[in-house]
Amino acid sequence: MLARADAIAALCAFSERCGIGPAADALLEALRPDAPGYARPELHNAIAEGRLSPLWLPAGLVTEGEQVMVEWAHYGSAPFDAPFFDDHLRRARHHPVSRLFRWRTQLDALTHVAVETGPGLDGLVLHMSRCGSTIVARALASMPGQVVLSEPAPFDALLQFCAAHSDIAFETRIALLRGMIGALAGARGGAVRRRFLKADCWHVGALPLLRAAFPETPWIFLYRDPREVLMSHERMPGLQTLPGPQAELVGVDEPDALPGLDFTARVLAATCHRAADHAGIGGGIFVDYAEIPEAIHARILPHFGIDPDTAEQAAIASALSRDAKESFKRFDPHQRAPRQSASPAVVAASDRHLVAAVERLRGLNRGV
Repeated sequence: MLARADAIAALCAFSERCGIGPAADALLEALRPDAPGYARPELHNAIAEGRLSPLWLPAGLVTEGEQVMVEWAHYGSAPFDAPFFDDHLRRARHHPVSRLFRWRTQLDALTHVAVETGPGLDGLVLHMSRCGSTIVARALASMPGQVVLSEPAPFDALLQFCAAHSDIAFETRIALLRGMIGALAGARGGAVRRRFLKADCWHVGALPLLRAAFPETPWIFLYRDPREVLMSHERMPGLQTLPGPQAELVGVDEPDALPGLDFTARVLAATCHRAADHAGIGGGIFVDYAEIPEAIHARILPHFGIDPDTAEQAAIASALSRDAKESFKRFDPHQRAPRQSASPAVVAASDRHLVAAVERLRGLNRGV
């Protein structure tokens, strides 16, 4: 790795060859960490014909006038080993090269990526929310050669865009989704054996679109005791507990609704019902949180076509022994509050909206 002074000099030389040529002191100022609440001017915006290299991945969608474009950032070759993709996205946005060169491409550049990388996705993890999807993702990611995209914001932005724009040709939307996965899950620092997407919970509302984009990809849907899920949202509400595009994707289009446990329970119920409605689409199984971790070996890995060897089994066991979201901690199931401690508000909202939806999933799990 270059020393900072050498890296600055190399960036200045590279930018000069690109016709930008900022002075070294201007570059140092631009790369200085931002104080909270302050924004520094961008040194260079450029529209490229395509991605610069496999180390540049999508960072999001941006709008310029009426045009939607893809913003790219330099992620480097480090593996995706954080619980959520946003951790890697934040680091990529603050990478010195990303901050110096703001590269954007036309949206259809993603369709060319799809042609280059193919439509491969080896497994799709869908979930109700707060029901073990991160545990499953960490187990999958523990095996060498597995790329697991855990709720990547760039894919969420594109999926919501494609779901909302039926005026765009269906084949184009499929190619865009495949291209985004191909770009995000490509080989950057080593060989890729399998690619997995742990979707956001509201993505089940677009399951037919996902299934069309990845018709051979097996998927699972995870669910959990409704009171336990609502207890988690009572402690720390999620994004889908607010009226907006996430709730709309599962059919709850109420922009003026009041946030709270009742609205959260209705959105979660709609999420579960959408999963149950799409059960006949093919390729999916339903898994109860109560079955984990045993279900990882007994059902999930076989469903994804994985027969782990001894080393992979040891890696999975190690991953399951740690807290899914805070890997420096050992997993302790007794830290979770029991459902019997649910507040009256949780019990009421759960019984009113969520119990029937989860029962549908349990019936599908049992093959009823």
